[in-house]
Amino acid sequence: MRLSTLAAAALATALSVPGAALAASFVVMGANMEAAVVAAGGSVTKRLPAIGAVVAEGGANFKAAVGKQAGVQDVLPNLNVRWQPKTRIHTQAVAEAVDPPNNPPGSIDSRFNLQWGHTAVKAVHAWNAGYTGTGARVAVLDGGFSVDHPDIATQYDPTCSADMTGEGLAYGPNSDDPTGIFSHGMHTAGTIAAAFNGTGTIGVAPSAKLCLVKVLFNYGSGSFGDVAAGIVHAADQGVDVISMSLGGAIYKSGVPGEYTAREANELKNLIAKAVAYAHQKGALVITSAGNEGINGDKDKNLIHLPSDAPHAMSVSATAPIGWALDPNGTFLDNLASYSNYGRSVISVAAPGGDAAYPGNENCTLGGLVRPCYVFDLVFSTGGVVGPNAYYYWSAGTSMATPHVSGVAALAVSRYGRMHPAQLRSLLERGADDLGQPGNDPAYGAGRVNAVNAISR
Repeated sequence: MRLSTLAAAALATALSVPGAALAASFVVMGANMEAAVVAAGGSVTKRLPAIGAVVAEGGANFKAAVGKQAGVQDVLPNLNVRWQPKTRIHTQAVAEAVDPPNNPPGSIDSRFNLQWGHTAVKAVHAWNAGYTGTGARVAVLDGGFSVDHPDIATQYDPTCSADMTGEGLAYGPNSDDPTGIFSHGMHTAGTIAAAFNGTGTIGVAPSAKLCLVKVLFNYGSGSFGDVAAGIVHAADQGVDVISMSLGGAIYKSGVPGEYTAREANELKNLIAKAVAYAHQKGALVITSAGNEGINGDKDKNLIHLPSDAPHAMSVSATAPIGWALDPNGTFLDNLASYSNYGRSVISVAAPGGDAAYPGNENCTLGGLVRPCYVFDLVFSTGGVVGPNAYYYWSAGTSMATPHVSGVAALAVSRYGRMHPAQLRSLLERGADDLGQPGNDPAYGAGRVNAVNAISR
C-alpha cells in the first residue's frame, strides 16, 4: 500500500476519539485538588501541581460530585486518543547484530548512506565543524523504547527516563506490531542521537543525551493526562529540547456523548499549560504538525495537539522523489503528500519521507535491493527482538520532528544552554527559505539547516 492510501487511513484513525475508553478517568483542574477528589469519592492517579491539575478516577457520579467541591476550576474527560496513526507508514525492516562489528576507528556506520535526511539538513557539515551534540539533552516523548539497542544504549540517560503509562518503558509486540520491530519511539530517538559507533545509523546529534519518556502505549494510544504528565516530567529534568513526534486530533466543536466544545478547548488549554511550563523551565518543545494533509489556515474545526499549543514548534515533512536513482542530484525538499500545512501552523520543515515515486522497479543502494520508493522514506532505529537490533524505513511528520530536534541539539552544543525562544530563533533564522519567500504555508520559515544553526 502506497503512502496516499496510508495517509487517508491516518486521517480516519486520528479523528476516531474513543472517549469512553477512559470513561472513569478525569483531569481535575485547580489548586490542591486531592482533598476535593477524595471528598467526591474518587482517587488521585497522577499529581501535576506545576500546571494545577490531578488525574483522578471515579464512579458514575464522580464528575458531578467533584465539580461541586471548593477550589475546583474544571473537570475534564481524560480522553484516550490515537496520538500515532493506526495505519503506520513503515516498511522493510533490516536486522543487524546487537554486538557492533569491529570496524576500524573513524569508519562510517554501516547504514549511514541510507540517511538522505542528513544531507538535506547538512548534519555532516556541522560535525566537521566540531559540533555533534555534546552537552545537549533531548527528551523524547513517545511510545516504548528498546534501551538495549546498540545505537541507543549509550545515548539514553536512565536517571531522567520515565514511563507515564504504567505499561513499562520497554517497547514490545502489540496489536499494531506483532513483530515488536516497528518501534515508533526508537525510530524518532535514533534519528536524533543514534551513536556514531560503527554500526547501523547515526543520529543528527550523535553525542547528545536522551531522556526517554513513555507517554503512549505501545500501540500508539494514550491519554491527555499521561501526555501532559510526560511534558511536565521532561521539563523538570532540565532538558534543552522536548521532541514530540505525536499528535492527538480532537474536534473544536466536540463529539456528542464523548466531549463538548468547551471540554475540547479546555483539553487544548491543559496541553498548552504543560508546554508553557516546559518553555518556562527552559525546554523548546518541538512537535509534528500532523499527517492529515490539511490546510490549518482553513480547517478551523480540528485541534491538533500539542502542535497547536502556543510555544510549540510545529514541523512539516519534506521528501525526495526517486532519490535512489540519483542520490547526488535529486531534490530533497518536496512537501510530503500527507503533511499538514498552513502559515498559521508550520514553524519549519524537515525530512519526513514519502512514497510518491510512481515507478514499480527496484533500486539498489547501500547493498540493499528494495522498491525504489522505499529509499525515499526515513531510515532509522527499530526495536530489539531476540539477538537482533532492527532498523526500518518510515515516513511522517513524526520523522521530520526528530531531524529538527537533532539540529537544535547541535545548536546547543555550539552555544550552550539558552532560552527556548533563542533556540527557536536560531532554527528559524537559519532555515533555508523554500517555496514562497518568507513564512510559507508548506515550509514555515524553511527547511532546517544545521550549518546555519551553529553559525548565527
